[in-house]
Amino acid sequence: MKRSPWKLSPLFSPHSIAVIGASPKGGAGSIVIRNLQRLGFAGTIHPVNPKYADVLGYPCHPSLETIPGPVDCAAVLLGDKAILPILKTAHARGVKGVWAFASGFAETGEQGAAMQREIRDFCRETGLLFCGPNCVGYANITDGVGMYSAPLPRAFRKGSIGVIAQSGAVLLALGNSPREAGFSRLISSGNEAALGLADYMDYLVDDPKTAVIALFVETIRDPEGVADACRRARGAGKPVIALKVGRSELACRVAATHTGAIAGSDRTLDAFFRRWHVIRVNTLDELLETSILFSGLRGAPTTSRRVGMSTVSGGEMGMLADICSDYGLEFPPLSEEGKAGLRSVLPPYAPLANPLDAWGSGDLKEAYPASLSILAREPAVDLLIVSQDMPSNMADEQIAQFSDVAAAAVRARADSGKPVVVVSNISGGIEPSIRKILDDGGVPALQGSTEGVGAVAAWLDWNRPLPEETEAPPPLPADLLAELDPCGGIVPYALSTRVLAHFGITALCERLTQTPEEAKTAAEAIGYPVALKGISPDITHKTETGLVKLNIADAGALRQAWDELERSMNLHHPDARREGMLIQSMVTGDVVETIAGVNRDPAFGSAVVVGLGGIFVELLRDVSLELAPLSPARAKAMINRLQAAKLLQGFRGKQPADIAALEETLVRLGRMAHALGKRLVSLDLNPLMVLPEGQGVRIVDIVMQARPSGDSPKHLP
Repeated sequence: MKRSPWKLSPLFSPHSIAVIGASPKGGAGSIVIRNLQRLGFAGTIHPVNPKYADVLGYPCHPSLETIPGPVDCAAVLLGDKAILPILKTAHARGVKGVWAFASGFAETGEQGAAMQREIRDFCRETGLLFCGPNCVGYANITDGVGMYSAPLPRAFRKGSIGVIAQSGAVLLALGNSPREAGFSRLISSGNEAALGLADYMDYLVDDPKTAVIALFVETIRDPEGVADACRRARGAGKPVIALKVGRSELACRVAATHTGAIAGSDRTLDAFFRRWHVIRVNTLDELLETSILFSGLRGAPTTSRRVGMSTVSGGEMGMLADICSDYGLEFPPLSEEGKAGLRSVLPPYAPLANPLDAWGSGDLKEAYPASLSILAREPAVDLLIVSQDMPSNMADEQIAQFSDVAAAAVRARADSGKPVVVVSNISGGIEPSIRKILDDGGVPALQGSTEGVGAVAAWLDWNRPLPEETEAPPPLPADLLAELDPCGGIVPYALSTRVLAHFGITALCERLTQTPEEAKTAAEAIGYPVALKGISPDITHKTETGLVKLNIADAGALRQAWDELERSMNLHHPDARREGMLIQSMVTGDVVETIAGVNRDPAFGSAVVVGLGGIFVELLRDVSLELAPLSPARAKAMINRLQAAKLLQGFRGKQPADIAALEETLVRLGRMAHALGKRLVSLDLNPLMVLPEGQGVRIVDIVMQARPSGDSPKHLP
């Protein structure tokens, strides 16, 4: 477990702050001081600037050294070259935490990166808490303190959402949103020269004022630390909601295996987030709405995906039903008792179903609240979604009308004891008086149809029981490890098969041969028809140069195929190392061609990959992956995420495939990947034929790529 060594309370809860570079003429220095005033900072503010005697009513000091009494933190509003000297002065002065606004560091090139490394090294040596550089600082809303270089929004309120953003502009966008979400901390981490994402996350996990952790992430510099912070957050019951940019980045490494080419950093990041129970979103609106929902439903009973939904519009009901279906939400049918109750309050022509159009005759004072409470009390309904548009530009008459809907949602929550969520289908703001009714009644109000329903689905997913943990496998035996250690690039086929066999993954019905006579004996033992393949660690794609012959029916055809492969090897690969010719039995009957393997991400570790195999793997990219090691439940979930899962389950009259055998193979690959760690760069079992149910799987080809044990970067095990 890698927990942050930094204790950040002195940085985020100081009693005295020096503002270095303060000015009465405006700019970031005066903004920091005005923000402290708006936050109600109860401590001491010390402006520092040799040009002025006072700034905004506070005595101004010529330097940090001349300030009388203790100084807990310093906000530095000077240029990049001044930062390191100020840090040294601050440390000598006993300052515990420093924030620097300046840019001009690693984001600008090698010279700036060198200055940033000096800052990092100094802070690590001294223990000085440093936020930045190249960021807007932080605002501790609940405790009324901050070092924040942008004007605080006109209205803000205390709450339980802690935000960490590596982009200052994004932090401002979230903080300035008219949604007025309840924030505990707004933290801009910038270049993270000393303190990083994992350190700030650890702080929020321990912060009693924060219940939800929202992230905007450009780079995960410390995956191990972030993973541990996410693990601790889950244990503390604090959801982590992340927007990680770079989804479309062409970040796949050039690799000798298909798994290395198709896995990609973003797919692996998704697996990393799944492993550590992080909710991933794609837009700032989704980040905000999901955070608001989790904050609003804090402490609510966990539920299934069975929801009830009420609208006052048939058109919007159809739209929302489509969106709910996309997210896998379920609408259980109404009970007979529920239908009877609804008949007593709605007009005879009103359709009685879930989702429910509860407009009826337009009676929102009596009939609508009664309908909503009946739907919420349905035994098969575990959560209620109320669709009601509440834009902030409504006429007074509509505000009064829709306030009755809000009050009905609050009453339904009180009557049923179940979570109730109101979704306004139009983004752009919620009428404040209606929102207040819902806030006071403990009913979260969300805006945007997709954002709102997506937030509900995320909350339901996060509350599902955690999958069982997977025990780490034993290490590779010393003899195999000794053979594998010096390998760099493609591992010899024979060694690959022995490594796989150690983890219970065997390539049956095949034999590596050195002469035509050995091949003939092997073919007779295996049984015709057979396949013949030229094997070399220098040749990964055999079919491209004619090194595969299929459906060889007898000894004569085998000898002819052998000679043809020899000629092809001599013509196309004269310098390739030769391991021999592989004899394999042909796979016949109903099979599903898949790919399975391993890809090593330099940041996030080893991932097991499964997908549709053969020539389609790079064309269709229907793949799924999880970080190693795998539990059986994770292996099953991987397969179920595939579009090709229907092929495995039996499609258009074909027999179901042996999914259990495929799951077991994935679990064993996960053990192998975890045991080999950084030595295994990638592995292809392509194609991996999944035979009919009960008959297992067959490996048709193996390509393993390794790295010598002493030649690898630092990354997750």
